Amino acid sequence: MDLRVGIIGCGNIFNLAHRKALKGIEGVKVIGCMDIDEARAKEGAREFRTKAFTNLDEFLDLDLDVVEVLTPTYTHSELTIAALKAGKHVIVEKPIALTVEEGKKMIQTAEKEGLHLFVGHVRRFDLRWIQMKEVIKKRNILPMHIRKAEVQNLPFPKDYWYWDEDRSGGVAVDLGVHVTDFLRWFFEAEPVSVYAVGKAIKEEARANETFDHFTMIVEFEGGRTGIAEVSWAYPYPSRYGVFYHHVDIIGKNGRIRYTPLDTPVVGVAKANFEMPRFSPLLSTFPDAFERELRHFFNCIKGREEPIVTAEDALIALKITEKAKESARTGEVIEI
Repeated sequence: MDLRVGIIGCGNIFNLAHRKALKGIEGVKVIGCMDIDEARAKEGAREFRTKAFTNLDEFLDLDLDVVEVLTPTYTHSELTIAALKAGKHVIVEKPIALTVEEGKKMIQTAEKEGLHLFVGHVRRFDLRWIQMKEVIKKRNILPMHIRKAEVQNLPFPKDYWYWDEDRSGGVAVDLGVHVTDFLRWFFEAEPVSVYAVGKAIKEEARANETFDHFTMIVEFEGGRTGIAEVSWAYPYPSRYGVFYHHVDIIGKNGRIRYTPLDTPVVGVAKANFEMPRFSPLLSTFPDAFERELRHFFNCIKGREEPIVTAEDALIALKITEKAKESARTGEVIEI
């Protein structure tokens, strides 16, 4: 029997990733799309030949098994808790919430209701990182230091919600949780402390009194260290910003380095000059989202055990929250 899925939020990440991924998965049926923007809700519903909603209560009255929350970060907690209390399993985009406190309430609600809560940490489903992790195991690299950078040019105007730290958490949270989770996943160790420095480079960041370039030094158990560098300030010209990964792993028994910039760079000159884009989904190849959702749906059906949990997502957020405190105070903060 098909899982009945409802979508809340038919904007950026829905259009870039989830819409296509859901169409590639057997055994699920989208039966409702909700957005506070009626035009977007109707557009999403048209894709799946289903109903459009702008009212949350009406949407949650549907006979749904799973709700996907694909909305701005500051709405994650409220919408997830409402869906869980309505008896639906929830898949929410990363970060789990705007604050650790909100994330805890979401997890507690899921536990109380006896329902699944999954967070879309899609890097764990990208074959590049899965294969790299396998090489580390097979070659017994024993990582002691990892530098991981994720950088892009955030193309949105200064009044867009991403630039408002009270709505997105800023670059430290929005991009940072990807990297802090990556470090913890690769080290297989818990974080101990963090020291961070932030910069406001672009005019949009300065206008919003937020950082658009953020560097964290995270100490993990066993003397391991991770450097996480995230940025919205890179000046690459393209609609969603060319998004590059850089990974450098130094272990007791070897080193692994990966960056798309190691490949020959080809510029494209049309009306303007463009750098290459390795995926329309910024940093993640499209198949990772399909792999992620298929896994979450299989977990809900009882066929698989979760490889990334809401608790993992909460720890990734906690590191970035402590890092923001460090950037404000100039101190090393214990985690």
